Amino acid sequence: MSKKKTPPTAQKQPNRHDKPEETTQLEPAATASGFQFEPAWLWAAVLTVVTALAYYVSLDNGFMVFDDDKAIRYNNLIKNPTFKGLFLANNLGMYAPITWCGYALVYALAGESASAFHTFSLLLHIGCVLSVFTLMRMLQSRAEVAFFTALLFALHPMQVEATSWIAGQSALTFSLFYLLSLMAYVKWQHTGRGLFYGLSILAFLLSVLSKSAAVTLPVLLLALDWYKNGSVTFKNVLAKVPYFVVSLIFGLYTFSTREAEGHDLVVSSSAYNLFDRFLMVCHSLLFYPVQLLAPFKLSVLYPMQKIDGIWPIDYYLAPVALAAVAWAAWKFGRRDRVIGLSALWYLIPLTVMLPYVTVGSFEMRSDRYAYISSAGFFLLLVWLAHHIPAEIRRGGLIGLALLYGFLTLERSQVWKSEVSVFRDCVEKFPDAPLCNCNLAYGELLNMEFEPSVQHYTKALAMDPSYVEAYNGRGQAYFQLKKFPEAYSDFDNAIKAGIVTPKLFLNRGKCHVILGRPAEAIPDLARSIELEPRNPETWYFKAVAEGKTGDLAGSLKDYSKAIELNPQYVEALVNRGLMYFNEQKYDEAIADYSAALAVRPDIVIARNNRAVAYLSKGMLNEALADVNKSIETQGNYPKSYETRAKVYSQMGKAAEAARDMEKVRSLTSGQ
Repeated sequence: MSKKKTPPTAQKQPNRHDKPEETTQLEPAATASGFQFEPAWLWAAVLTVVTALAYYVSLDNGFMVFDDDKAIRYNNLIKNPTFKGLFLANNLGMYAPITWCGYALVYALAGESASAFHTFSLLLHIGCVLSVFTLMRMLQSRAEVAFFTALLFALHPMQVEATSWIAGQSALTFSLFYLLSLMAYVKWQHTGRGLFYGLSILAFLLSVLSKSAAVTLPVLLLALDWYKNGSVTFKNVLAKVPYFVVSLIFGLYTFSTREAEGHDLVVSSSAYNLFDRFLMVCHSLLFYPVQLLAPFKLSVLYPMQKIDGIWPIDYYLAPVALAAVAWAAWKFGRRDRVIGLSALWYLIPLTVMLPYVTVGSFEMRSDRYAYISSAGFFLLLVWLAHHIPAEIRRGGLIGLALLYGFLTLERSQVWKSEVSVFRDCVEKFPDAPLCNCNLAYGELLNMEFEPSVQHYTKALAMDPSYVEAYNGRGQAYFQLKKFPEAYSDFDNAIKAGIVTPKLFLNRGKCHVILGRPAEAIPDLARSIELEPRNPETWYFKAVAEGKTGDLAGSLKDYSKAIELNPQYVEALVNRGLMYFNEQKYDEAIADYSAALAVRPDIVIARNNRAVAYLSKGMLNEALADVNKSIETQGNYPKSYETRAKVYSQMGKAAEAARDMEKVRSLTSGQ
């Protein structure tokens, strides 16, 4: 067996004159039946194996369209990383260079492999689990407490969001360095060696460079000082000055980057006033422990909704309940500082994750926000369990871990795709409009258009202020070729004040399809003003101009669409037709050839090129094209009509007559 370490709280044993509230005396590490939970490496290996088993199903999950696509699939920075891009600029509105370095490393090793990114997330989670285990052994003498705290931390299903969602990897990355900083600091407390103090600051810096939520660490370090000594001295505070300086710099910078990205930090609004925020914060502080203890209704979204301007009764009771919990933590925490440390460990990392403000659409509460804080909660739970006889205690904790592990397996599969995760959300909170709206968006992206319409409609029925749903439902209607309904939704979204190039493009397309080209042009021009490099917008503007008789404008805009996308087949075919009508046959042939190089099966392009060849007297080339056109699609009347003209010019009257008869047979039923 390895030599047992003596924690800082046990170095000075209290005597009989000590006040009860000031003692931190711990029971010996040996437990009933002489079971020691040693050696440490063996139990670390057990933690590694069970964590891997609980999360192995997540390795088959794909990328989520919610943030995974922006963070990985369409993020050029991680595919072509540079020092300037990683460390001297923001990416997606965040300054998190270490997190982006992690993504870039995985991409360099495995490319765009979702499984590789999920594997990396799992390795980070295992690293956090082992760090919690090590840290708990350093802080108190019961190896059993350290093991079960880390085990519950490892297997709890609330950790799935951070571990099974690739875009949640920043929570794991900053947490790992956060825990390493705590470990180095405790080592410095033990030894007084400046090396560990320096390592702690370095790990903290890496943590805030991974995610700004790490700024809480200096306060938790003060909690460790109190835990060790029973008080916080001026010397303790002075030692935290470098940490607080880093926290202040990165905290202020985060606010500026959020606002620069367009995320308004809303404190008071028509939806939530300052008293509402107070209730929401109090309720959230109690919400997470309930979820940690009984994780049976986990969701990607936890709605915080008033009904007719009134909160549910538990919100009004939350401040009273929280005050009672705080009093108990203060009373019992002074007597047994492990309890006090557990409470502070839960509270401090969570403070920056509470809903003081609204940033974005729905992330006022999230499972990953409690990732580090949960270690404090589990420490308290396992510590208090030591009042129970050993056999019952261990059986209960193992049973709880097995339950959590089973729920984690299930929850990892929920995070398989954007549709499954928001379908789960709708099942948990069917009356939450945002759950329905995001499920509808996932279904839209997965081409499940009818269900998408249904969920967008439900979201709008519950809350007409979700005007983004008009845009999404309009796109679903458009794909279903219900163009009047699509136009109505796009029109409603624009009238509600939504201004995006895609929205104006979509309404313009509806105008074109519904035979209103003149009305389409202003919408398409507005879309180009907002986003001038979208070839599709130039294409539809060219179509609209052609239908209104502005042939010069149409030709110019087709050319712009092709300039932006040289393989834009529809634009090439249409411009080719315009060139043909202007008797510019060589230019027409060039456009049709470019289109066929992209898609050789386009019958209209091949037939049109045959007509252009015919107009130039190139009969053999025309015949080869039209024969290929008929071979590709044997029931296209235009091809037979073109071949009849070719045969006629070749002097093959019988063949020409046969083809014209074929044209009549194909068109007689029309």
